[in-house]
Amino acid sequence: MNPPCARCGKIVYPTEKVNCLDKNWHKGCFHCEVCKMTLNMKNYKGYDKKPYCNAHYPKTSFTIVTDTPENLRLKQQSELQSQVKYKKDFEDSKGRGFSIVSDTPEMQRLRRTQEQISNVCSVCVCV
Repeated sequence: MNPPCARCGKIVYPTEKVNCLDKNWHKGCFHCEVCKMTLNMKNYKGYDKKPYCNAHYPKTSFTIVTDTPENLRLKQQSELQSQVKYKKDFEDSKGRGFSIVSDTPEMQRLRRTQEQISNVCSVCVCV
């Protein structure tokens, strides 16, 4: 039994059949959805199981600039590089202890006092 045409629904005979996009078409019915230009197997582009010419083929549009494949790749690459940097920093500081001391006026006074005491002790001979 001959299948129906995907565009007009009439029977498609083998001599006029175009089998494309998982459907059967008459040669005259296989045209661009927008401009109705007759297409063939060499110049059509399929989108959502419908034929389009090259000029009217729907373009995939990105919602924002960061969604483009190139920007997504660059973002991933920079994340990998920062992970490498932070891992290196972590490995370098592994043996050292972390102490967060604020530089308050009181801490500055204590530091000066300790320096003065150590200077005095280095001058005299402590037994």
